Amino acid sequence: MPKEKYDPPDPRRMYTIMSTEEAANGKKSYWPELEITGNVRSLSPSLWTLTHLTALHIADNCLSRIPPDIAKLHNLLYLDLSSNKIRSLPAELGNMVSLRELLLNNNQLRILPFELGKLFQLQTLGLKGNPLAQEVMSLYQEHDGTRKLLNYLLDNLAGSIKSPTEQPPSRSWIALQEPDQTRPSALFSVMCYNVLCDKYATRQLYGYCPSWALNWEYRKKSIMQEIMNCSADIISLQEVETEQYYQYFLPELKEQGYEGFFSPKSRARTMHESDRKHVDGCAVFYRTEKFSVVQKHTVEFNQLAMANSEGSEAMLNRVMTKDNIGVAILLEVRKEMMEESSVKFQPVCPWPLQLCVLFLAAHCYCVQLCLTLHGNPVSCLH
Repeated sequence: MPKEKYDPPDPRRMYTIMSTEEAANGKKSYWPELEITGNVRSLSPSLWTLTHLTALHIADNCLSRIPPDIAKLHNLLYLDLSSNKIRSLPAELGNMVSLRELLLNNNQLRILPFELGKLFQLQTLGLKGNPLAQEVMSLYQEHDGTRKLLNYLLDNLAGSIKSPTEQPPSRSWIALQEPDQTRPSALFSVMCYNVLCDKYATRQLYGYCPSWALNWEYRKKSIMQEIMNCSADIISLQEVETEQYYQYFLPELKEQGYEGFFSPKSRARTMHESDRKHVDGCAVFYRTEKFSVVQKHTVEFNQLAMANSEGSEAMLNRVMTKDNIGVAILLEVRKEMMEESSVKFQPVCPWPLQLCVLFLAAHCYCVQLCLTLHGNPVSCLH
């Protein structure tokens, strides 16, 4: 996950005292940092209401524990708990995902909660002077030890959870329009899904996700299960690796009555076969019992930009550096799919009723359906 720019607190911690005159004139004070010193043994619960704080200095005290409510300080970037008598840390500390620096030096910590692995934006972790296990300290003392230790904690977090985590609620679907019962209708469902190509699923981009969950062998089973659960008539997939299309998605979906059309990104044409199979692209699948193919096309956006740039440097600079593509497929609805309503429908045209679906899919672009009846556009859905 890309990190936002972070400026550490000024170690001098300079401050000014508002004069009586300034206060009388209505000047407002703003103090994003707070320092607590003086052999403090416990912290007031009112401290956790100061959610505007970005830095909290509680070093050199006599604290033996940190309350879980510290996680309420969700804007905290810097937390110094060094030189106390802390024996354990609350698991809720892992929810403070804004933290960039967490200093725990010179305490009495013997274990670290696995939840600390969720601090994916943490840049500095201070652990010196604690009786931690040798395995933890060896990992921490390696080059880029903070990141390696956090990855280790995150990867082992799932196995440390004793109770099942709360699952998100089911999606609430919104019905935009009911079908017109006075006209013949061909009802079908469409699913659009970005599967996240394996080469894009890196810890640098998804630092909050454990490595086992990013692994393609793990993810592809969940993706296919999601597709099967939706059981859509038309499926649009983006960021599909070429090899995975031919060896996984196409065989699996063919068994369920689908046929597909796939096109990799433009650079695949100039690559060796061993490299070409790892290029991602877009794929469209459709149920053969409901649709037949009329036409299919690949749209290369950089080629379109060259043909229509009209000398615009901005157009060329923005589009030519990328090799994004789209796929378009024209499907004809099979007669068996047409449902006659209770009201007898009498077509006004002498030729047979025909319904076609133009389906467009591209990475980072909306999916578009265009329905045509008797060759005339009658509906367009985005």
